[in-house]
Amino acid sequence: MRNLISLLLTIVTFASVAVAQSKKDKIEIGVQSTSLSLFHPDFPFDDTQLGVGGRVTYNFNRSIAAEAEINFFPQKQIILTADGNAIQAQFGVKVGKRFEKFGLFGKIRPGFLSVDRVGSFVPGTSFDVKIERQAFFTIDTGGVLELYPSRRTVVRFEAGDTVLRHPALFGQISFLNPTVELLRPAKFKHNFQFTAGVAFRLGDFPEKDTDVTTSSSGRDQTQRFEVGVQFTSLLFQDLNTPGRLTLPRKHSEPGFGGRFTFNLTDNIAFEAEGNYFTREQFTFPNGGHIFQGQFGGKVGKRFDRWGLFGKARPGFVGFTRVLETPGVAVPFNSALFVRSYYPSLDVGGVAEFYISPRWMARFDVGDTMIRYREIRIDLFPTPFIVQPAETRHNLQISSGIGFRF
Repeated sequence: MRNLISLLLTIVTFASVAVAQSKKDKIEIGVQSTSLSLFHPDFPFDDTQLGVGGRVTYNFNRSIAAEAEINFFPQKQIILTADGNAIQAQFGVKVGKRFEKFGLFGKIRPGFLSVDRVGSFVPGTSFDVKIERQAFFTIDTGGVLELYPSRRTVVRFEAGDTVLRHPALFGQISFLNPTVELLRPAKFKHNFQFTAGVAFRLGDFPEKDTDVTTSSSGRDQTQRFEVGVQFTSLLFQDLNTPGRLTLPRKHSEPGFGGRFTFNLTDNIAFEAEGNYFTREQFTFPNGGHIFQGQFGGKVGKRFDRWGLFGKARPGFVGFTRVLETPGVAVPFNSALFVRSYYPSLDVGGVAEFYISPRWMARFDVGDTMIRYREIRIDLFPTPFIVQPAETRHNLQISSGIGFRF
């Protein structure tokens, strides 16, 4: 919590200085969610971190801008052999082309990833381990898509490669020899990062129509159908089952999907959404790839440039490799691994931004509740409970774009 407060104070300080230096529409301040997939420097293993942060941008002109961004990741950084959270800071430029309703840019921003409680060996003739906060050098390169619902509002999507420098690795020569020596020199590793957020432009603008008007006063009748695509992050809370081969933990799973919406009115809609999560799970008894389907409604208020809604959508979360037993007292090798589905309920909030009568951007935040069923092996004389029946709450954040017709 202290780190998050410090993060917010830093962003506010940057924004205050920026406002004092300019009275024109040069300054943007924004908030965002981000997903950073860190790849292990020595093994084919990766872990995705879900974070929140803020950004300050100074626009030199319509094509060139300087930026400063800070993100906070509350999860433990297992890829970096750390037991603490992480703070990311990137400072650099974006260059591209801004049109009336959207802009396309490239970015390059050096910076650092500061990680708490990193464990490492100390070189020498004795076994010595130190645990401390370490800063890893990073370079963030990639693309930026900006959408402009109004003159002051910016909806932004970023996808890029966050290159991270892993320091030299030291370790024991052998189990019997306590001498610590160099095992691997420093190396750079590429990591995928996706960020989505909303920003507000500061400064003086000519007086025009306001952004907070109802849809009936400034926009054509709402199009009934919408199709969209999205990037999603699902923060799983593992079950603490006796059959697990790994320790239970919270882990963020990145995915992508599509959505279809039928608008009954401006304020009520029916939706169907499907997502597929890219990382394969090597856990027991639920493994393989994860997929999701949610079907339900959203209710809220639609204004001229934006809308706020609540949603409740029952559905399912499935795994492609789940332990299935015949249900009779048979040997364990009779068990099968099959595709299986668990009931789920997605409850949360939706913020929409209307770029034009047909194009929109959407952000979802909610609780995806998954009901796991009991999995048991009927051994004699006592059955072995591999997984008890239990309901788990899981944070899910999605962002995407949609088209109305």
